[in-house]
Amino acid sequence: MSTKVLIRTPNHLGDCLMALPMISEAREAYPGASITVLVPENLAELFEFNPGIDDIITIPTSHVHGLLAVVKIKDLISPGKFDIGYILPPSFGAAASFKLAGVKERVGYIADGRRLLLTRPLPLPTPLNSAHRSTLYFDLLRRGAGIDMEYVRPKLFLNDADVERGSGLLTDYGIIEDDEYAAVAFQAVAESRRWGTANYIDLIKYLIANYGLKIALIGTEDDRRVGDEIAEAAGTSEVKNLAGKTSIREAAAVMSRARLFVGNDSGPAHLAAAVGIPIVVLSGADDPKSTSPMAAEKRLFYLDGLDCISCVKNKCPLKGEQRMQCMTGISLDMVSAEIDRLFSY
Repeated sequence: MSTKVLIRTPNHLGDCLMALPMISEAREAYPGASITVLVPENLAELFEFNPGIDDIITIPTSHVHGLLAVVKIKDLISPGKFDIGYILPPSFGAAASFKLAGVKERVGYIADGRRLLLTRPLPLPTPLNSAHRSTLYFDLLRRGAGIDMEYVRPKLFLNDADVERGSGLLTDYGIIEDDEYAAVAFQAVAESRRWGTANYIDLIKYLIANYGLKIALIGTEDDRRVGDEIAEAAGTSEVKNLAGKTSIREAAAVMSRARLFVGNDSGPAHLAAAVGIPIVVLSGADDPKSTSPMAAEKRLFYLDGLDCISCVKNKCPLKGEQRMQCMTGISLDMVSAEIDRLFSY
């Protein structure tokens, strides 16, 4: 009987994409094993059609966090009788559910008082946040399996149906096969990571005027109103607001054909990196050393001379001219000049 490996994914889009190298290569670490991922239901499609995965167990959105979630997840995974479990979220509850479900070997980093719940408790590298989170996940597999493996960047596996749906969406919005376009993700969940609507409007106008690009706005349903404002303010029909109109895989398929991606450090930036297009990322409150998208071709804007840089706060605590200086200090001229250099190659 083959070894049964269960991997508990992170809870957010960007983190799940950073975990893809570890998850996709788990079969190399355990030849002949059955690989199952346990993932919040809203992110499950990320792992569909991945040749390194045999099965997907989804966690209802209402049971991702909290004490009740521990019991619910235990009930979900107990029937699988898993031999080895990798627990990527650093929470106590994520480890507790594996312990209660009888997963025989439980591998995870020491955090949140859960050392005794793990059979393979591994220390985090020091200093904290000194390693990129994607390699941190990958190293958990290396150390847990006790083998040396070569890290590979995150890659999302799109199939023909994904590409066809993405093309259909673009056509519906007036972007046909031969059109060149940029994908722009103009929002981020954290207020402190937003470059601002006015900046994106000006950048979009620059891209249209100087490169003749159409623009596909990418985002969630919550972003749709702001996307409509940007499209209207741009004053041209060349801006198409797809925010809230795509699934994760459809957004990835749309971006896979784009000439470039521009956006804040957020889930869509990681998604664009995972489909292999050039990306331009505006970074501030986040820490790019640990969470910046792992792209083959990336331009990163990051004002590392600021005393407050990488505060990782969701809202800027500063006042007056200093408020959001990590974002306001990134000018349109800086971004457009880097895009010019990117397009000149």
